[in-house]
Amino acid sequence: MMSSLCAASKPLIPAPMAVGRSNALCLIQPRVMCSSLRTAQPLLRTSIVHPAPLVRRPSLHPVVPARVPGCPASSSTSPASPGPAPASSPAKGLRVTLYIGLWYGFNIVFNILNKSALNAFPAPWCISALQLATSAVFMGTLWITRLYPAPTVTWPLIKALAPVALAHTIGHVSACVSFSLMAVSFAHVVKAAEPVLSVALSQLILGEVNPWYVWASLLPIIGGCSLSAMKEVSFAWAGFNNAMISNFGMVMRNVLSKKSLGDATNKLDGTNLFALLSFISLVYTVPVALAVEGFKGGVFQWGTMWSQAVATLGAPQFYKLMAGAGIFYHLYNQASYMVLDQGISPVTFSVGNTMKRVAVVASSVLFFRNPVSALNWIGSMLAIAGTGLYSLAKQKAGNDAKKAKPA
Repeated sequence: MMSSLCAASKPLIPAPMAVGRSNALCLIQPRVMCSSLRTAQPLLRTSIVHPAPLVRRPSLHPVVPARVPGCPASSSTSPASPGPAPASSPAKGLRVTLYIGLWYGFNIVFNILNKSALNAFPAPWCISALQLATSAVFMGTLWITRLYPAPTVTWPLIKALAPVALAHTIGHVSACVSFSLMAVSFAHVVKAAEPVLSVALSQLILGEVNPWYVWASLLPIIGGCSLSAMKEVSFAWAGFNNAMISNFGMVMRNVLSKKSLGDATNKLDGTNLFALLSFISLVYTVPVALAVEGFKGGVFQWGTMWSQAVATLGAPQFYKLMAGAGIFYHLYNQASYMVLDQGISPVTFSVGNTMKRVAVVASSVLFFRNPVSALNWIGSMLAIAGTGLYSLAKQKAGNDAKKAKPA
């Protein structure tokens, strides 16, 4: 369950959001993963529907509105729109390729470490909290050491972020629970069904009306998930339900961002927005995790499970596994936003995200040697391909809507 909730990931992230005044808020957009990965010059970015510029030292960190992987770009009327991206160059192409490679690699490693950690220490609530804490500590360290400018936190800002962070918490934790109960490969197939909930909830809550071809693009996703589930050896209703709850959480995160986040976050960049959501989500997660898992039955369960894991793997190996899962959780989110920083189109990113899911499914099957039937593969690939088709359909719907607007 961790890719999402651990993974949470769409990326914050298998499914993406914006926090500006645009109507397409996506979640966040880390721009730098670590100093060693920063480019010497400010990266050119596309218009994104998310936080407006953050006031800070311009020579070190140029501000760009953030978006979440998978979320559409902002409309052309967005005040943050910088105009058309410049023509691509060989250097930029190499840089995009490098960042995509890091994004794929970090995500694959995270899913393997996350599942291995869950196998050794079957406490998904605890592991989810530790991963959120890793992101919080990472960003807190950058703020304290002034390696990255700290945001100005106000009570109105916290109130605006609170419901979004709650949805993010639900998506992250329930994904981690799902990964603890099912094979990573099948959990990711179920996670591919996120667009189905996105279309339905956006229409119910935001009143967004989608053309018929957007709804039709959901059919391969539904059919593929159904086919894959028919022969899935690791299928468990609890795991399936938590994967769908994770989808619901991530969709609600995006919907709530579009509905409630506005001027309160217009001085935040994507990296700081993600960091603040991690802090608030950690506050939500810890007390609930202690109640439903830590002290289940009146006994401190985490202590017993922790001791058993250390005895089985050895302390050094277990600690490295837990630390690695947390670190790569943060790194793969950072890398995904570094890809967005390169000015690629939303459709290009969505296609890349679809292929990333294929890579994660295939690598997890090879690493964990899960039994997979031909029907499993057909269903999985059909569902994942459906997410790519959905992205293209949404892009077409957006273009058609712009053309239909009066001049």
